[in-house]
Amino acid sequence: MDLDSLLVSLYVVIDEWRTVHRPRRMAQPGRPSLPSDVEVLALAILSQWPRWRSERDFWGFARAHLLPYFPNLLSQSQFGDLPHSGRSLDLRRGPRVRACRKSLFAGQASFGRSVSKAEWDYDFKVALSISLEGVITAFFLACAACDERKVGDALIAQDRHDAYLADKGFSSVEWGKRSSDLYGALVAATPNANSNRAWPEAGRRWASSKRQIVAGVIDQLKDFFALERHRAKTLGGLLARISAKIAACTCGQCLNAGLDWQLRHLADLLV
Repeated sequence: MDLDSLLVSLYVVIDEWRTVHRPRRMAQPGRPSLPSDVEVLALAILSQWPRWRSERDFWGFARAHLLPYFPNLLSQSQFGDLPHSGRSLDLRRGPRVRACRKSLFAGQASFGRSVSKAEWDYDFKVALSISLEGVITAFFLACAACDERKVGDALIAQDRHDAYLADKGFSSVEWGKRSSDLYGALVAATPNANSNRAWPEAGRRWASSKRQIVAGVIDQLKDFFALERHRAKTLGGLLARISAKIAACTCGQCLNAGLDWQLRHLADLLV
């Protein structure tokens, strides 16, 4: 798609979603002074495409080229003050913030040393629920040191599907039974190969193929949508940026489905 077609398509997808999930507010008399919720979301999602190097770059482009679509377009700082309105189970370390102990996210994220990058930083991890087709159905943000099973509880409670494939960190008979009792969800976690409960070779190959789908979605969030280069300075800003990136990924998949393209082929969606 060219930029105009992508922008219009995103607006339509978001407007249809909002019509189904959120009732419209009564129109106020007079000329509207702010962009609508649909316009705010369309701009936030469009800005995640890697054509723009940063939010500042996108907003400079928007002021120069998108005013015919958004006559009530706000400045970048004004837009940031507005409230920001996505089944296998996977937990991975997500956005990273390089900082010292007295810097950003102190008391919210986990502070530790990154072995791969030989530096100290504050770390979060993002829990994702991803369908077998590669669509993110729910996400949860937690500090990196948080117990994964507690995060898994919160994610399953939010997502409410009936079956999940989880990684080895969730391989526990007790936790699986608890998930079944509390949420009615079957959680199948791949045991270690040397465990008494080890799966047969065919089962391990099947699980590995599904984990590749999960890994592909995570790589797309990190590489294409720059999940780890979020530049957020507050927890609210971080959540807004993660939400926008996941929404951009999901909207792109929705547009691909309408075009009969493979869902996760997003790099060629905007030409």
